[in-house]
Amino acid sequence: MSLPPELILTKKQENEIDAMLKATIREAPNFWENGISKTLYIPVDDGEIRVFHVKPKKPISKRPVIFVPGWGGILEGYTDVFEVLHDKVEFFYVETREKSSSKLNRKKAKMDMNQKVKDVSDVIKHLGIDTDDFVLYGTCWGSAIILHGLVENTITAPTIVAHDPMHTLWFPKWFLRFVAPLLPVFVAEMLKPILRRIQLRGMNEEVQRQRAEAFIDNAEAWKWKKAAESVKDFELFGNLSYIKDEVFVFNGTQDKVHNQLTYPKMAREIPQGRFIYMKTNESLRERLQGLIVLEFSKVTKEEGLPESLAEFEKDLKRKSE
Repeated sequence: MSLPPELILTKKQENEIDAMLKATIREAPNFWENGISKTLYIPVDDGEIRVFHVKPKKPISKRPVIFVPGWGGILEGYTDVFEVLHDKVEFFYVETREKSSSKLNRKKAKMDMNQKVKDVSDVIKHLGIDTDDFVLYGTCWGSAIILHGLVENTITAPTIVAHDPMHTLWFPKWFLRFVAPLLPVFVAEMLKPILRRIQLRGMNEEVQRQRAEAFIDNAEAWKWKKAAESVKDFELFGNLSYIKDEVFVFNGTQDKVHNQLTYPKMAREIPQGRFIYMKTNESLRERLQGLIVLEFSKVTKEEGLPESLAEFEKDLKRKSE
C-alpha cells in the first residue's frame, strides 16, 4: 500500500532527522529520582494525582512544558525523553488519574475524559502558570485528553502539541463493551497475562511492545477497568472541527497501537491543525518526543513552529480549499 504524501520525506530530510536525534544522545539520571525532580501530589476531584517538576539551575528554554504521557505511560518509558531535556528544560510530568500513582477515592472517583481534562486544567492552575507562556504537550492518550478538552473548550494553552494522538481507545471494543463490565476487579487482575496476549498479538515493534507489556503488568486493575469502561465509546473523529486553537500534530513512527495514517487526517480535521512528520525508527519514538519538546521550549508562542522543525511540516489539503 502506497503512503500518502504527508508521510513521505526526502532522503536528505530523513538523514537530517537522524543527525538531530544522534546529537541528543548522552547520559542522564532518571528524572524521578530525588534531587533531580520535585514530586508533587496535586489535589483534584476526589483525590490527588502525581506530578514531577524538573527545574534546571540554568535552563536554555524560554518557557516551561507541561508533559502529559499516554494511558500506558510508565516512568521508565520516558528515560529517552529526559535524556534530551536534562539540564535544559523546565517541565512538569503529569500522571493522569488512571495511573497507579494517583490517590483516589475508589467509590467516588470518575474516570471519564471530562474529568481527566479537568485534572490537567487544575494542575496548570495549581502550578500558577495558567497566565504564563508555556507548552502543553501530550503523547498518545495524553494527546487525546488535551484534544477532547479543546473540543469541549475546557482547556487551553499558548502552544499545543499533540504527538501520535489517539482518536479512540486502542483496546478492543468488543472486550470493553461485552466482557470488561462483567469482570470483578480481582478477576481482571488475574487475567492480565491473557489480556496482554490479546492486545499485543501481532505487535512486532520490540521497544513499544516491551513498554506495552510493562504497562499492563503494572496497571492497577480497578482504575484500568473503570477508566476503560468510561471511554469505550470515545471518538475524536467527527468532533475535531470544533477546536478553535492552533494544534501542532506530530508523528514519526508506526506500530500496532499508533497508526500513522490517522495523524494527518486528524490534523486536517482541526481547522488550525498543522501536521509535522519526522520519520524515524520506532525505538527512537520517545527520543523524538524529547527533541520536539526541547525545540518548542526554546521559542515563544509568538515565534510559533520552531525553525528547526519547520521543513518537516506537510501541506494539508482541506476540502474547503
